[in-house]
Formats: sequence, structure tokens, C-alpha cells
Amino acid sequence: MKCILVLCVVTILTIPMGYIHLNKQKMRHLKSIEEFKKVNEQLFKSEGSFFNKMLNLGDTKNDATASAGGADSSGSSSGSSGTIDNKVDISDYGKFSEAKDKKAPLVVVYGGIDVAGKKSGVYMYDYLNTLGNSVNLFVAKDASINGKSAYTSLKNKLSDLSITPSKKILYLFSGGWSPGKDLLSSVSASEFDTIYLVDIWMGKDASSSFYKKLAADNRSKVKYFYTSFGANDKSASDAIIKAVNTSKLNGNNDHMSTNTDAVSDLKGII
Repeated sequence: MKCILVLCVVTILTIPMGYIHLNKQKMRHLKSIEEFKKVNEQLFKSEGSFFNKMLNLGDTKNDATASAGGADSSGSSSGSSGTIDNKVDISDYGKFSEAKDKKAPLVVVYGGIDVAGKKSGVYMYDYLNTLGNSVNLFVAKDASINGKSAYTSLKNKLSDLSITPSKKILYLFSGGWSPGKDLLSSVSASEFDTIYLVDIWMGKDASSSFYKKLAADNRSKVKYFYTSFGANDKSASDAIIKAVNTSKLNGNNDHMSTNTDAVSDLKGII
């Protein structure tokens, strides 16, 4: 009888301990997957989508970001308070929304890769909606567009609408480095009053060299908002931080939330 009692006590104590240990291991595993997802999804393009599907992580944090009006990975809100509804197509390059004032600043946004099945031409509005109709706004449909051609089509639209912006601002997020490089190689940085590099990807020598030079040559014009991993080239990121007058590391080291920081700064100059 005593043996049975001892066995029961041991079992009662052992099962919960084992259960807690098992779930602790599961939680640790989930955390590692989230870290993997954050880096892989944003930096490795199509491979990220493939692995997310394989891991069945389709609609998690980044999907919550889109549906919650720009919540970052910690669950806090980016502060979206409305929507920009008066969007018109600019050929097949993206959407344009006209400001209430034809002389309002022009903001040209080239965003990153797909996140949780949503293109940057969709999820970037979770951050940009807070601008309302205070700016003339162009948002590229995705990171694969030709930056030069898109900007040419946009300028034609501005001319048709007799819009003469008081200033021009270029905003490049993550994978937007590619169309941004196309555009800036064509028109040069002198076309814009301010250039935002928002956790811009620089994982290739050509892109790293290009953006380091851009920052070095335009110290007061370029603003850099970043995470410790988003550039995929720490030396290039460090060089830009050192070169520009304005730079900010995201407090949560969260890739998507660098948009919250950049848009907040943007509001101060428009």
C-alpha cells in the first residue's frame, strides 16, 4: 500500500513537471521560428515565402500588423487613424492619391517584399494612412517594379493634374532598395529634398556600395531608420549611420516597425 501511495505521489509530481518542461521546449522552439521568420521572410524574398508555407506560419504577426492598422511585433499600434481612399492607378506601377493642396509635398514610396501574403503596395498603407491627404502620395505595388519607369509615369500624372509639389520625398523600405537604385541612378539624389532609407536591404556588394555612397554624398538629405539585421550587411549599415545626420535604431529591433519610426519623422517635415 505504501509502495502504491509513493508511486502515485511520484506520478502526480512527475507528469506536471514533464508537461511544463515539454511546453517550455515548445515555446522555445516557437520563439526560434519567429526569429527565423523575421529575418528569412524579409531578407530572402521568395525563399521566405516558401519556408513560411512549409512551416505553416502564414497569418501570424505580420498579418496582424496589416489587420491591426500597423501593430508592431510586440503588439503595440503604429498609430494608424484612417485610410487613404482616393487612390488611382499609375499604369501598372502602383497607386497615387492626391492631396487637398496641389502644392503639398510629394512622397514616393517603394516598399519591400510580400509579407504574410500581402504586397508592399497594401501593407505600407498601415503606416502611411496616418498622413491622410496632407501629401501627394505614390505607393509602388511591390518591390519588383522598375523604379525609373514608375517615376516617369508618376510625373506625367502630376502634370496632367497640374500638381506642383513644394518638395519631393523618396521613401525606400527594405526590398525597395532595387527600384530605388533604378530611380536614383537615373535622376540622381538632387531630384529629392529628403531620402528615407528604412531598414534598406544591402546584401549585395553593388547595393551596399550604392547606398553607402548615396549617404556619404548626401549627409543632410538621407535619413536612416534601421534594425541590427535588416541591412544584411553590418559594415554598410554602420557606414551609413556614421555618414548621415539622422539615424535611428528601432527600439524593439523590429523590421516592420522601422516604418513607424520613419513615418513619425516624415510627419515632422511635411
